[in-house]
Amino acid sequence: MTACSAKVNENNQWFGTPLPGRLDDVFGLKTNAFYHAEAPLVIQLNDHSILLPNDFYEVLEPSTAKVIARMTNVEGVPPAITVNSFGAGQAIYVATPAQPPIMQALYRSLYESRGIVPGPKTPAGVYARVVDGRTLYVNTTKEAQKVSIDGSMSGVLTGKSWSGNLQLGPYGVELLEKEN
Repeated sequence: MTACSAKVNENNQWFGTPLPGRLDDVFGLKTNAFYHAEAPLVIQLNDHSILLPNDFYEVLEPSTAKVIARMTNVEGVPPAITVNSFGAGQAIYVATPAQPPIMQALYRSLYESRGIVPGPKTPAGVYARVVDGRTLYVNTTKEAQKVSIDGSMSGVLTGKSWSGNLQLGPYGVELLEKEN
């Protein structure tokens, strides 16, 4: 859950209970204050400093939740991200609105504990996934993209050979496998 979530009930009325509405036990915290910082927020998550493009945040008051990130340029260094064990899972709360810099850093921080192996490095807007020794590349942009690849590979979809770089056209797709 992120800031600005669970503030109103099913009748669009502000909750009369601690926030997040009816979920304080799930997330192991309460939030009752909302602020704008004097500058864009800086979040410390593990050994990464994340600069956010906005200054809005909620003040989290953890009870059973564990703090995994803090705002470093806000007085009192308040929690930025918490995790709470609930039932068979975990509930994560982010004290800022969902934005790519914080969400991407959070997701990456969860890879190892969830057994997720990151895919190959790609330019922004190009996604890659390795399955059974083959790598699928998808360009989600309207511009051609050049993607670095290791060694020589064959394009299963196009039949082309690629060495060092893969050229993907706008919205292009290619499935690569090692050349024999």
